[in-house]
Amino acid sequence: MASVQGRAAGFIATLYYVPTVDATKDLSSISANAILANEVKDVADMGALTNSRNIIDVPVYGADTAGKLAGQADPGTFDFNVTMNFDDATHVALKDDAGTTEHTFIIKFTQGANSTYACFDGFIADGTVNQPIDDRISMDVSVARSGSVTWVDAA
Repeated sequence: MASVQGRAAGFIATLYYVPTVDATKDLSSISANAILANEVKDVADMGALTNSRNIIDVPVYGADTAGKLAGQADPGTFDFNVTMNFDDATHVALKDDAGTTEHTFIIKFTQGANSTYACFDGFIADGTVNQPIDDRISMDVSVARSGSVTWVDAA
């Protein structure tokens, strides 16, 4: 199996929730955690994996332009939406999470026989169940990421 190639169009993305933290984040441990039992089923929408950094303007005496200094990175949040299933153990765990335990999340991008994983840790910051009168019951989940994304290509 190889990594996703070329333009990432026509791929399938699957989200996995690991109740603990995967400290290794290598192909072996990610593959062991990206299993059916950890899959977040009925995902309707997944947000972006951002990678922003605070850039500080530094005045330079006598220079026409200010200098720049890279500050700390802000991993931001990762948001997703599921069609709520109260019989699904993963959905219930996400809904009931108090936000005090760090978890690992894995996104598996599949393109034919090729796969690439994006793996990150975070805390459940919000798990809101929405119950509109004329639509599906859904849950919006916001993960406060606690570090950067580790990208792993399946070899």
